[in-house]
Amino acid sequence: MTYIRRAIEPLLLEAATHFPVILLTGPRQSGKSTTLQRLFSAHAYVTFDDPIVRAQAERDPALFLADHPAPVILDEIQYVPHLLAGLKLAVDKSKNRHGSYVLTGSQAFSLMEGASESLAGRVAIFELLPFSYNELPVIKTMNEDRTFEDIIRGFFPGPVAQRVHPAMFHGSYIQTYLERDVRGMHAVGDLRSFQQLIEVLAANIGQVLNLTKVGALCGVTHTTVRKWLSVLEASRLVYLLRPYARNLRKRVVKSPKLYFTDTGMVAHILRESNPRALRNGVMGRPIFENAVIMDLVKANYGDGSPWQFFYYRDNNHVEVDLILVRGSEHIPIEIKLSRSPNDRMIAGLRSVKKLIKAEQSFLLCSRNEVLTMADGVKAMHWYPFVQDERNRR
Repeated sequence: MTYIRRAIEPLLLEAATHFPVILLTGPRQSGKSTTLQRLFSAHAYVTFDDPIVRAQAERDPALFLADHPAPVILDEIQYVPHLLAGLKLAVDKSKNRHGSYVLTGSQAFSLMEGASESLAGRVAIFELLPFSYNELPVIKTMNEDRTFEDIIRGFFPGPVAQRVHPAMFHGSYIQTYLERDVRGMHAVGDLRSFQQLIEVLAANIGQVLNLTKVGALCGVTHTTVRKWLSVLEASRLVYLLRPYARNLRKRVVKSPKLYFTDTGMVAHILRESNPRALRNGVMGRPIFENAVIMDLVKANYGDGSPWQFFYYRDNNHVEVDLILVRGSEHIPIEIKLSRSPNDRMIAGLRSVKKLIKAEQSFLLCSRNEVLTMADGVKAMHWYPFVQDERNRR
């Protein structure tokens, strides 16, 4: 297997010199364990995927930690959340042993909440998503065929670094996710309807969420949809892009837009395996938008999350796909699967740029040459933009 370095590695190593506990969250098979074992090779390694080990930790947390002294990597800590209280006592006894306990977990929200409560002031928390383009070898020529080949393959280490066939990887991932993660959650009682929800959401990526409509398609209430969405977001199968509404008097849409963390997962759920057919079909544009937005999100996580991400839409039908926000700095972005940008594509972008007083704005598309359009909007190929994004941080 080829090891591909992760952008987050320097942040993890730096945190290990200041905090006794490091927690790395993220979806299953995003490379958490591999990354940590490589960075902290002198640490012992224990995984709670093993039911025997899990039972030992649940039965007597103090004895378990005594039998597995620091420095140690504890993998899949979400299976034994009450062990966090024992870790607090162990850390307080050890005094200043930075980087002693390195944890991973796949259920981000509940796990971070528990860690924040039990290990306040003792833990540094990070998140690792599938690869971003900034972590992969630079591609000299990125055309639309290559773009959609990557979209279908996805960005998990399995298909990228281990060369696992995408259909095999994503099929196994969904089955494992449903059988191991979701079945054990009290919020989900009907796996068949839950799987149907995943399929409905995949067919509606990039759309503003209408919980009542989605619930009707799945035969469940909007309350159930809301509850199940929290499960999908916590396990990082989906990403919810919140609406921008800072200091604006206009009425704006308040519901989030939904994307999948990995485009390969979407393509598999939609049974799309032909790059050209996907590009030219009805899902070509939304899955392209999904790919560009998530690549920026993933690269942002790897650099310590300096940007916040929003979309804009108001009741006057003014819309922009993405707004990057950092303090007073705003960068509105429109994303189009097109080689021929025109003024119609940037109508919303021009309005929002003036509204939020943004100095820069971009139309990301498939055009190779940079074009300055009306009101200083720059149209350019999406790939060099996401590559250069690290230089804007």
